[in-house]
Amino acid sequence: CEPPPAIPHGTHSGHSRDTFSYAEVVTYSCDSGHALAGDASISCTSADGERGSWSGPAPRCQEVRCPRPPSIPNGQHNASPSDRHLPGSVVQYTCTQGYSLLGNASIRCTAAGSWSRPQPRCAGVF
Repeated sequence: CEPPPAIPHGTHSGHSRDTFSYAEVVTYSCDSGHALAGDASISCTSADGERGSWSGPAPRCQEVRCPRPPSIPNGQHNASPSDRHLPGSVVQYTCTQGYSLLGNASIRCTAAGSWSRPQPRCAGVF
């Protein structure tokens, strides 16, 4: 087989080679801040027994992002709807008047694309 396709923001296990034998497998991985979408591995195969071809398309590396931060009752966060929440970004919470914050005032976007736990809560002041 010819070298497998290169992918933006990633590499494959055979990146320094020019040819690949029948049934040989290459595995893709993504750069930091990106996650693999699709099958991580493809193999050199042949439809006609002579010419090599890859068993499937190369995966893609997608930027890791967190979803919109969760809303909390009687509180708000400082993120705007247009914000891109990349790993490491932090969102701060505050409570409406008459409520006090319980827990950490902020949450962080993790490398896995989810918000850190626990999220804060707003409790009524008695």
